[in-house]
Amino acid sequence: MINDSSLCQLIKQALQDSEKDRDIHNAAEVLALAIDQLPEVKRYCAGWLLPYYDEALPITMRDVKRNINKFPQIYRLNMASVNCENPSDAGKVRKMFIHWVIMILRRDCYDVKRQRDKQPQIFSTSDIVKGEVFSLDNCVADQNITTMDRLIQQEQHSLAVKLKRYIEQDPEQKLQNSHPRGRADCNCQVLSQKILLDNFPSEIKSIARELNIPYQTLLTHWNRKCLPILVELAENLGY
Repeated sequence: MINDSSLCQLIKQALQDSEKDRDIHNAAEVLALAIDQLPEVKRYCAGWLLPYYDEALPITMRDVKRNINKFPQIYRLNMASVNCENPSDAGKVRKMFIHWVIMILRRDCYDVKRQRDKQPQIFSTSDIVKGEVFSLDNCVADQNITTMDRLIQQEQHSLAVKLKRYIEQDPEQKLQNSHPRGRADCNCQVLSQKILLDNFPSEIKSIARELNIPYQTLLTHWNRKCLPILVELAENLGY
């Protein structure tokens, strides 16, 4: 496992290579190869992404290598001021980098899935409510994307925006009124905001620790109550 300090230094070196207009096959190449060694990425891909991971990974590595200079721009990071020997700085950079890589990887996995299925629809409403397109604007631009793909993405992004607004406002209080017994502070609106809308989405385990509620209770409520509500809302908002 590559530690925070080493990953931070590698990112810095890759950015320096990019700024000097070198043939970016040195630090950026090593950085791209390191993606497969990041346990956070593998944990994220343990679910529905797993069947597409091996095929999508080389594409993601290429995208990261080619677009590494966009990473600090997206997160407004001044890498020159980052001290990679400082655990706080290095940990922050690692978290942002992994978030960026996952955004690219899941897009590439969807592309692989679309090619296998030979269907024009990239995202389902179920995928959308699980957060797969909330970060669409931050995805690395692909110059080879077709006009039809852009139209599909625009439509899906519009739905994601509508769903995001609904979660934030909860006008009918459907989300706020759904919570484990006696734990109104763990309602579906709170969970949706933490899991889907935060810049750095939380895992249910960390939310359970934060809210001092049993993990299994929270996981069951999210899967059996919150997700069905969100899927229904997404379907209604999409028509």
